[in-house]
Amino acid sequence: MTHIVILAGGWGVRLWPMSNRSRPKQLLCLGGDSSLLARTLARVAPLAPPARVLAVTSELLRDLMAEELAPVPDERVVGEPTGRNTAPAIALAAHILVREDPDAMMIVLPADHIIGDDEAFRLTLARGLKAASAENALVTLGVVPTRPETEYGYIEAGEPAGAEGALLVRRFTEKPDRETAERFLDAGGYYWNSGMFVWRAGLFLEAVSNFLPDVAVALDAVTAGVGDEAFKSQIAAYYDSVPSISVDYGIMERSDNVIVVPSDFGWDDVGAWSALGRIWKPDEDGSSVSGDVTLTETADCIVHAEGGVVAAIGVSDLIIVHTPEATLVCPRDRARDVRRIVDELKKQGRW
Repeated sequence: MTHIVILAGGWGVRLWPMSNRSRPKQLLCLGGDSSLLARTLARVAPLAPPARVLAVTSELLRDLMAEELAPVPDERVVGEPTGRNTAPAIALAAHILVREDPDAMMIVLPADHIIGDDEAFRLTLARGLKAASAENALVTLGVVPTRPETEYGYIEAGEPAGAEGALLVRRFTEKPDRETAERFLDAGGYYWNSGMFVWRAGLFLEAVSNFLPDVAVALDAVTAGVGDEAFKSQIAAYYDSVPSISVDYGIMERSDNVIVVPSDFGWDDVGAWSALGRIWKPDEDGSSVSGDVTLTETADCIVHAEGGVVAAIGVSDLIIVHTPEATLVCPRDRARDVRRIVDELKKQGRW
């Protein structure tokens, strides 16, 4: 059977101050009337019932996520006591699913991405499920690039795999510089790494045993089912003993059994404020705004007002964000550096 795993543990710090400790990115209503998390769940509802959805989030966020994920059973929202990146989280989810369903097929989705065409997305997942089953391979969804983006990783595709529309993966490339990204687009055969996956849960656990043996050993000690009294203490011990490592670096880049399904469904990971320039329709001067905003002689800005009016005169290429808790102003091309502000706030005990 098909199971959905939703990764909902991030804070979205590069969207500070709109994303914060009490309202992380996946709970924001960006580009829609409901939260990114709620839309993720609704998008896959035709593929699996709530009882076959498993979410992994921070223990600090677990109650918030469980409320937003209703009608998913409360015990199927698993709280991580400590963040260890994506590989341990996905490995734990696969371990849980295999114990419930030895033949489980597993769709892994981040909670905080924007998808423009839900039906095209589900059709792509169906192709991914077919490819993962037919080829007994780890499948990743590669998004057809539309610009030389330097904030995404890339997948270089090779020869066709056996399954229709699937391609063998030659290599993964971390976030490239502008010149390299332009070369990838000119060459063709490169796809954005979406961080969305399809595979047989048991096959993924075999890869964990091969490439992350410490994680596999730690998983063996998780014997309780979700919701059992011992489960929380067992996963606390698990997270204490596993490394912090991404699934891309820990598994996908090391395996020779990976295929990519090219995808085109209007995807954006909304990873930083610069992405809102793509989500909020720009005005005639190239500025994208949200909330009560008044601009005069202002161009190419991203402006968000929450809890008051934001006005700008005679400026360009800025990000201006006001919330009741904080205000951010920075050059548009420094959007990725917002994380540094959050790091400083953490040092000050203000995050």
